[in-house]
This record gives sequence, structure tokens and C-alpha cells, in this order.
Amino acid sequence: MPSDSTLTLYIPDLFGFQSTLSQLSQEELSQLPVTRFPVLEKWLSRGTIKKSKTQHDILSSEFGLTVDENKDKPYAALSLIAEHREDIKYEDKYWLRADPVYLYADRDTLLLSAHEELCLNQQEADNLVDAINSHFKDEPWTLYSVEPHRWYLALEKNADMVTHRLADVMGKNIYHYEAVGEDALYWQTITNEIQMLLHSSNVNFERASRNNYSANSLWLWGGGTLPANNALNASHDVIITNDILFKGVGYHCGLNVIALDNDFDDEIKNVNSFVVLDSLTGYIMNSDLYRFMQTLAEIEKDFLVRCNELLLNNEIDKIVLIIDNNTSLSINKKQLRHWWKRVKPFVNFNYG
Repeated sequence: MPSDSTLTLYIPDLFGFQSTLSQLSQEELSQLPVTRFPVLEKWLSRGTIKKSKTQHDILSSEFGLTVDENKDKPYAALSLIAEHREDIKYEDKYWLRADPVYLYADRDTLLLSAHEELCLNQQEADNLVDAINSHFKDEPWTLYSVEPHRWYLALEKNADMVTHRLADVMGKNIYHYEAVGEDALYWQTITNEIQMLLHSSNVNFERASRNNYSANSLWLWGGGTLPANNALNASHDVIITNDILFKGVGYHCGLNVIALDNDFDDEIKNVNSFVVLDSLTGYIMNSDLYRFMQTLAEIEKDFLVRCNELLLNNEIDKIVLIIDNNTSLSINKKQLRHWWKRVKPFVNFNYG
């Protein structure tokens, strides 16, 4: 067995509702489907917290990729690797995600309220993208609909622009999340023109007749070129995930990329593995605390309990839980048995 075989867990938005939970009364908490998570709470209560003085992006800290903290993270370029589209040459190009969304006005705000909820089919997506490319044929970029809800922009030159992840903007006023940088005004103008084009499209006219959301805008985010791959600095052998970004990261770093399912035990034994459990984020975006807690209970039952058993059976040496860009928690078998450390409820933890 390799020295200090480690299971690293990344559960995006695990603590996304902590401020809300901390303000609920006992009666209100009792209305939730579940509030206690024995394994997770034991880890949090008995593990060792490590805080960094500066924030480190997971792409660099966990996978040795070279990213500029002051620029967009190259999520689009990395995700595109995992799309396995041999007809798209992604090397040496600047890529942006340009995902179709539904915006609606509410008084003096403009809310982004739907993305995958659009339920576009591939033909609809292709028709909309073809219309956009035809209209902007003289511009130095091309739009691709790789999947109905994952669109990518290939730029002929780098863009000086910092954007916000789509997941951070869902359900919110987009005016607070406008891109900044020298090229931001150009892309704002282009996006406004695309909105007018989409408004008059036959695809959206037909969708409106069926009372479906209209794909009435694009959200640009995650721009960049493929980062330098310092694979020797990566601390993992295996990445287990269904997330398109982390699949791309794994392929780019030459790791063994495995789909996340319920048959994972053998894949994480005696190796250094990185596992992404990303099923909570959607409930944060939709402000759905009830389903969030319900899903966290499923994660505990289906995954965390079994990971805990592997630790107790010496089939992994350590579990590391990534909390945010500067905080992580590690737990080993010896620490699990520190019975004198009281196990606190999940709602009492706050890493803000």
C-alpha cells in the first residue's frame, strides 16, 4: 500500500446554508427531513483543521495546474477536454463557457432563473447556435453547442475579462455579477445583441407556444486557455466524479478518471484519490434547504459511511475534506476514536 494513501473529498457548497441553519429555532429545525449526520459530524468534531493564510485555487493546490489568481479560471478549456469532441481543436485557443439561460425582469432587477431547467434538446440548441454564428460571422469567435446546456465560445485571441461562475449567479440579480476588464464592454454589447436575436428566433417562439422557458440570453464565464500541466505536483492518482470540469482536469493531468456511482469502494482503496460529490450545489442555487438536507443525508448514507469504514479497516490512511479555498480538514483512524471530543451537530459548524 502506498505511503499515507489519502481520500480527498470535495463537496461543493457543503456549508452553503450554515448562516440560515444557525438562525433557525429548534421548532423550525424539526421541520427539516434530517439535521444530524453522524459520520460527517464526527469528522468535523475530531478532525484537524488546516487553514492557509492565503487562498489557493483547487486547480493549483490539488492538481498542480498553473492558474492566475487575478484572472478568470480556465473552466471552459478544461471542461471541453472531457467532452471528447474530436472535431473541435481546443489547444492554443481561448475558450469561454457561453451557456444558454433564461433572464426575467423583476422591478429594477434582472434575474437569471433557469439554465438546465430550460430543457433544450440538441436540435434546438444547434439551431440557436447556428443563428448566432451566422449573424456574427464577421466577429473573431465561433460558438459551439457541445451539449444542449453547455455551449462554448472559441476566441481567436485572449480576452481581458473576469467573469462569475454560472452557479454563483443562478437566481440572482445579474447586475451584481457583471464582467470586468478591458474586453467586458465588447462582450456586454455582443450579449445584448444576442438577446435581441434570441428573442426573435423561431425556436423560442415555438417554446413559448408550449409554455416553456425561452433561451433568451447567454451567460459567459470561465474564460482562459489550457493551463500549464505540472503533473508532478499533483497529489492524486485517481479522480472520481461526474462533474464535467473535474473530468477535464483529470484527463489534462493524466489521472485515472472514473465516473462516480455506488460501486466506488475498490476504486479508492490503497490509492490517493480525489472525489467530487457535487449534488448539493443545485439546491443552494434554488434556495431549497429542505432538499439540501435530504440530499446531504443521502450522501452520508451512500458515501461517507462507507468511506469511514474503509478508514477503520485500514484500506485508506486518511480522509481530507476540502472546506473552501483556504480551509481543509483531515481525519485518521486514531482521531476517530478520540471519544472525549464531543460530537457537535452539523448546524453548529461555521467556517466563514
